[in-house]
Amino acid sequence: MKKISYFIIALCLTGVFSACSDWLDVKPETEERETDLFTSYKGFKEALSGCYVAMADRNAYGEKLTMNDIECLANLWAEPNETNQPVAYNMYYHKYDNDYCKDAFESIYAQLFNVITQANAIIINIEGENANAINDADAKNLVRAEAHAIRAFCQFDILRLFGQMPNGGSKTVRLPYSETADIDNVPSYYSFNDYVTKLIADLDLAESLLKESDPVMNYTFTQLNGFGGDPADLEDDFKMYRQARLNYYAVKALKARIYQYVGQTANAYKEAKAVINAQLNGKSFISLSGVGDISSSYFALPSECLFLLSNSDLSDYAVDIVGGNSSSQMRADEQLHITTDMLEKQLYAGQNTASNNRYLNIWERNTTDQYGNKYPTIKKYYYDTSESYSLTALQLRLEVMPMLRLSELYLIAMECTTDLAEANSLYKTYMASHNVNITDDFASLDEVKTEVYAEYRREFYGEGQMFYTYKRKGETDVLWNTSTMTESQYVLPLPDSEYDPNN
Repeated sequence: MKKISYFIIALCLTGVFSACSDWLDVKPETEERETDLFTSYKGFKEALSGCYVAMADRNAYGEKLTMNDIECLANLWAEPNETNQPVAYNMYYHKYDNDYCKDAFESIYAQLFNVITQANAIIINIEGENANAINDADAKNLVRAEAHAIRAFCQFDILRLFGQMPNGGSKTVRLPYSETADIDNVPSYYSFNDYVTKLIADLDLAESLLKESDPVMNYTFTQLNGFGGDPADLEDDFKMYRQARLNYYAVKALKARIYQYVGQTANAYKEAKAVINAQLNGKSFISLSGVGDISSSYFALPSECLFLLSNSDLSDYAVDIVGGNSSSQMRADEQLHITTDMLEKQLYAGQNTASNNRYLNIWERNTTDQYGNKYPTIKKYYYDTSESYSLTALQLRLEVMPMLRLSELYLIAMECTTDLAEANSLYKTYMASHNVNITDDFASLDEVKTEVYAEYRREFYGEGQMFYTYKRKGETDVLWNTSTMTESQYVLPLPDSEYDPNN
C-alpha cells in the first residue's frame, strides 16, 4: 500500500450509544487531539463509537457493501440502466477497467481502511502508553476486544473482495494487513494463508477478552437493548446495546464465516453450532426471528442479528436505491429491482410461496412504474416514516444494517455438518422461521448443500453475501449473469492509488 491517502474523519454518534461531539483526525497536525482523546475512558468510547459510524458509511456497509455495488457484482438485480446507473451497470457487467468501477473500488477500499486505521489507533493506545486510562477492567476488555474484532471484520472483506480465490485458482494475491495508525507507515503485505492467520489471531484475542467481560454472558440482547420488563442492571450505559457492537457471539459468528470461506469446514461447523446452541439461564441465548420480526414489519430480522449497524441516515436514501414503498411510483431506470419472472420463476422456483414469509412480506411485489408495469423491490430497508417509534426501536429494529445473523449460522452448520439427520433437523427449524413446514427429508448431504446454496440467495438479498458465496465456490455459471464468471471477475483489482506487490 502506498502512503495512506485517507484520514480519520470527524464523526458523531448520538442516542443510546455515545454522545460524541468532537472526534479524531489522525493526521500529523492532530496528534495532540489524538493524545488527549486516549487519556480517558470517555475518549476511548468516542473512538470506538466512531468506528461503528464509519462502518455504516455509504462507501462501506451503509450501501456499497450491502444493497448496491456488491449485489450488482453478484448479478442479483435486473440489468441496471447504463445512463442513469452507470456504476451499477458496469459492476453488473464486471467492467473493472471502467472508471466507474475503479472509483467505486477505491472508495470502498479507502473506507474500510479508514475504519481499520481508527481501530488500530484504539489498539495501539489501549495496549500501549494509555493502557491505564480505563480503570474498569471489564470496560477495558470490551474496548480492546471490539477494536480487534472491528479490524478483523473489515480486513476480512478486503480479502473477500481483493484477495485470491480461497479454494483454488491460478492467481496468488498478497494484501496489506494494517496494524498501524500512522499514515507514513506502510503496512506489511501477507500471503493468503498468513493473512487468514492474522484474522483468526485478532478474533481469538477478542473472543478471550469478551468471554471474560462481555455482558452477553449474563444478559440477553433483549435485556441489554432495554426492551421488555427486565432490563439489564448496568450502571455503565456503554455496556448496553451489545447487539449493535461486535460482542462475544458476533465474534464467534465471524470466525464461522471466515472458516467456511477458506474451506475449514470442521472449524466453521464448531463455531456456528456454539452460537446456535448457546444458552443463558437454561434458555437459548438467541433464536431465529423470521416469524416474529416479519410479522412486526422488521424486515431486516434484527432480533436474530448477532451484530447490526444502526444507521440513522438509512431512511434518507435506501428507498431511492432499492425501493420497498408500495405507495411510491417505481423508477425502473433509476432503482435497483428484480422482475416478476426473476422472483417467481427463479428465486422462489419450487418453493412454497403460499406461506413463505420472505416471499410474501419482504418483497414488495406490487410496486409499479409510470406505465403500470410491476417490478418487485425489496423492503428490507424500508419502514413507514410517518409512524411514531421509540428511539430504541428506530435504532435497533428499523434503521439497521444486518451484519451477522443467526440464519447464516444455520446455513453454515447445514453445509458443514457430516450428519444428514442433523442437516435435516436444522433445515426444518430454519424453514419454520419462514413459516414453511418441511415434512420431507433430504436424501443426501449433496442435496443439502445444493439447497443451502439457493437459500443464501433468498435469505441475504441486499445484505451483500452472495458474491462471496459464488467466489468461495468458484462458481462459473451465476444466475442472471449472461457470461461465464472467471477468476479475473472474482478478484477485484486493487485501486490504482495503492501499492500492488502482485504486479
